Amino acid sequence: MPRVALPEGVSVNCSVDDFLWPWNDSTPVLMMHGFARNALFWNRWVPAIAETHRIYRPDLLGCGLSDQPPAGYRYTPETIGAQILAVLDTLGLPRVHWVGESSGGLIGLLLAAAYPDRFASLVLCNTPSRIPDRIKRIYALDRADASEAMRVHGVGEWCRQTLGYRLDLERADTALQDWVVREMDRTPASVAAAMHECFEGVDTVGILPAIHAPVLLLSGDKSQISSAQIQVFADTLPSGKVEMFAGYGHGVNLLQPERCAHAALEFWKSAP
Repeated sequence: MPRVALPEGVSVNCSVDDFLWPWNDSTPVLMMHGFARNALFWNRWVPAIAETHRIYRPDLLGCGLSDQPPAGYRYTPETIGAQILAVLDTLGLPRVHWVGESSGGLIGLLLAAAYPDRFASLVLCNTPSRIPDRIKRIYALDRADASEAMRVHGVGEWCRQTLGYRLDLERADTALQDWVVREMDRTPASVAAAMHECFEGVDTVGILPAIHAPVLLLSGDKSQISSAQIQVFADTLPSGKVEMFAGYGHGVNLLQPERCAHAALEFWKSAP
């Protein structure tokens, strides 16, 4: 698995799934995990997509197998974007299909607006245009905000208490729920809190008209975070397409991974 060095003296880990002949020139796929998660959350998507595309799955600093951020490092849309651009440049990826889940979708929107030539398309799964105020209050638990709650309770306990807003618990079995909590608990509380503070202030509505790459939006129609905002995307993006998962809440990337992967493949076939 390649390590991508950053100017700060730390490195980002990137899983690469390449099962193609060397001369295959299909557009590569970059898959960006959501908040406090890691590249493993894409595992069930890989078999279908890797039949025709090389896949690159980076872990953001502080997540998965990447280094912890150095002292004084600030998570901002710009510093997170710099991590991704370093991955693209180091691995020789001039243009990719972006697949982002939740905040990973927000990162994709911000980068596609700033660097349109580098994105052939975007697939946004469970992605809101912004974190709704009601969810911010719920995520705060008994504290002033979600970041303080994570520092006090730890990421695992915070995740357990708020899991129903990121994963449809009626459709997720106990093993999947426990795995999600364990994996998110691998992210240090200081990192998760700092990342959440970064994403709390992001609102992508203003940049949507500037994103001309084709965009596929995947969401459960009962998601308390993303489903209500899907129509905003559909009405504002110049080239947006919606696929709703009837009867599903948040987390269709984990609950219906094969269906999501095949939806992405069909979308890429039809995209310009």
